[in-house]
Amino acid sequence: MAIARIISREGDQQELERQYGIVSDRMNELPLADGMKAHIALRTENGMQIINVWESEQHADAAMERPEFQEALREAGISFADVQPKQHDVLNVRTS
Repeated sequence: MAIARIISREGDQQELERQYGIVSDRMNELPLADGMKAHIALRTENGMQIINVWESEQHADAAMERPEFQEALREAGISFADVQPKQHDVLNVRTS
C-alpha cells in the first residue's frame, strides 16, 4: 500500500528554505529514490512541510537510510530528529 510521510518544520522561513535547498540540490543530483511517487515541499504559516508519497513503507525507510541523504542532512545542519515524519496511508495519487 502506498504511504505518505509528512515532515513539518517550524522556524525561520529563510533558514528552513536554505536548509531544504541544500538537501534538495544534493538529492536532485541522484536518480529518484526507488519507490518515490511524489515529492512536494510547501510553505506554511510557521515554516514548511515536505510531503513524500512512496510505494511502500519499505521504500520510504530505505530512502531515509541512503548515505547520500544522511550526508545532505549533515551538510545542511539538519539533525535526523528534525525530519521525523508522520505517516499516513494513501488512498489516491494523481499526477500529470
